[in-house]
Amino acid sequence: MSEPVSIDQLCNLFLQTVNQYGELEKNTHLRGIGQELRLSEIHTIVAIHSEKNLNITSLAHKQGISKSAVSQMVSRLVKKGFVTKSPSPETDNEVVMSLTEAGQKVCMEHEKQHQWILEQVSAIFEKYPPEAMDTIAHVAQDLQQMWRALP
Repeated sequence: MSEPVSIDQLCNLFLQTVNQYGELEKNTHLRGIGQELRLSEIHTIVAIHSEKNLNITSLAHKQGISKSAVSQMVSRLVKKGFVTKSPSPETDNEVVMSLTEAGQKVCMEHEKQHQWILEQVSAIFEKYPPEAMDTIAHVAQDLQQMWRALP
């Protein structure tokens, strides 16, 4: 019979998981589209695709990052030819983003990858009781609340 996992072991496992995801985000994805894209760039493209007339402020809120970081990311994606910016139909002082044909292609390819990942994650969770997903979701929410409250 194995020993119960200590809080230190759990924190180390969590840190390793976060670090592995961080490495995944840094690596290049979707190589066959003409340019290299990082996961954070792909997720920005997908976020722009999912909402019409999305502005920088709304995108920053949606992704949980600063407006400055989003603005820099969008500028890179415009330069790479995946995103266009145009004046907002609602206000004179904002721009909205949309995808180019290349950006649309990225979304289609990412959706294929996303479906594969969902299948893999579903297979993992089939090994555990159904309430495990709820528990993990609550733990993630509590951890995010703790990170926001750090002094």
